[in-house]
Amino acid sequence: MTGTPGDVMRAMVAAFATGVVADVVHPDYLDHQGLDGERPLRGPEGFARVVEVARRAYAELDVTIVDLVEGPDRAAARIAWRGVRATGEITERETIDIVRVEDGRAVEHWGGRSSP
Repeated sequence: MTGTPGDVMRAMVAAFATGVVADVVHPDYLDHQGLDGERPLRGPEGFARVVEVARRAYAELDVTIVDLVEGPDRAAARIAWRGVRATGEITERETIDIVRVEDGRAVEHWGGRSSP
């Protein structure tokens, strides 16, 4: 899969919602946010690891783009996360994520939580 920065961001978010990781990140991908104790994460395997860890925490996970801003080589999004844990507890949060794209695939990611 290759595409515009917006297409790449949408595909990355879809991976969290579905668990299906498409060919959306470049072999040289660098995730600056990483996971607790695992920074930085690199390559398609690093992205797949983040998706796996995020999905493992929930029995159900819905991830949607609320706002998307796209430039020639970057996309930024405000993303809403709603998860249901195995206990039935519902958690909701928003993140702000930025991806830099080369040759139609993500090469860098920065992210941070925007609300609890």
